[in-house]
Amino acid sequence: MILDDCVSFLIRVTYFLCWIFVSHQIQVLKADDVDLMIIARGTPGFSGADLANLINIAAIKAAMDGAKAVSMADLEHAKDKIQMGSERKSAVISEESRKLTAFLEGGHALVAIHTDGALPVHKATIVPRGMALGMVTQLPDKDETSISRKQMLATLDVCMGGRVAEELIFGENEVTSGASSDLRKATSLAREMVTEYGMGNEVGLVTHDYEDDGRSMSSETRLLIEKEVKQFLERAYNNAKTILTTHNKELHALANALLEHETLSGTQIKALLAQVRSQMQQQQPQTLEAQNSSQSNTVPPSSSNPASAAAAAAAAAATTAAATATAAAAKAKSAPVGS
Repeated sequence: MILDDCVSFLIRVTYFLCWIFVSHQIQVLKADDVDLMIIARGTPGFSGADLANLINIAAIKAAMDGAKAVSMADLEHAKDKIQMGSERKSAVISEESRKLTAFLEGGHALVAIHTDGALPVHKATIVPRGMALGMVTQLPDKDETSISRKQMLATLDVCMGGRVAEELIFGENEVTSGASSDLRKATSLAREMVTEYGMGNEVGLVTHDYEDDGRSMSSETRLLIEKEVKQFLERAYNNAKTILTTHNKELHALANALLEHETLSGTQIKALLAQVRSQMQQQQPQTLEAQNSSQSNTVPPSSSNPASAAAAAAAAAATTAAATATAAAAKAKSAPVGS
């Protein structure tokens, strides 16, 4: 593990050296907001040539915008272009599709934020690139050489966030094929957890070759594997549904912000959700006060305190009895004697 960490650290150092060398050779000025660590976290496996290409694309973008230095936004644009493809600015996307994409990506981001073990959300966007109409980018905080079971389960939850958001907002009959890649990724990861990592309870600590779609194993074993894969996916679906149902207002606020700005950074998303929670906390006392006042107006005063009502009834009865006794005595005194 220590050797792997050292190797990973050396790779990061190499990235930075390549970046500095290339930028020096082509005289690219770097803006003050550029964070090299974020670029390194988002470009695992990039070679020196890949980084040179990234800087070149960022420099062209900055030059087209009339900027004097390459900013973080330019580097993010270049990274997304290399990994996801160019922006499809000419694509005609209906307002319904934009809204659906906003809720789908908002569902991914929100589940990631509220799930323990999920990678931090770096940004969310509904700008179409390549074949994708939007995406949520998550970046690790540090170098990782292995992935824990908790992280894998969190990844499954995040994958299910898009489909669950579609169902909650638009209804089960209005779900689309937009979550197909998420379901494919979740199914592949769940199958790897069972067949390669020994994380299935029933299959156990064994590995199975699934490259031939399970043809080399018995039908009983294949059915057992698929059963556990389905259990992992159903668990992830239920977790995502619980999160998005509980934080429904946050989902709407995040989707509306994506529709307005198209791209939000992780910092902007956290600030938005904090504002929504603050507004909800301010509204709760007002709601409780309104409920209490409405209850006091509808309940009769006599029924609000049974003991006081009983005492009042007893006093009224005593007063009536005393008045009756006084009237009878007065009548007896006025009556003639011996009549």
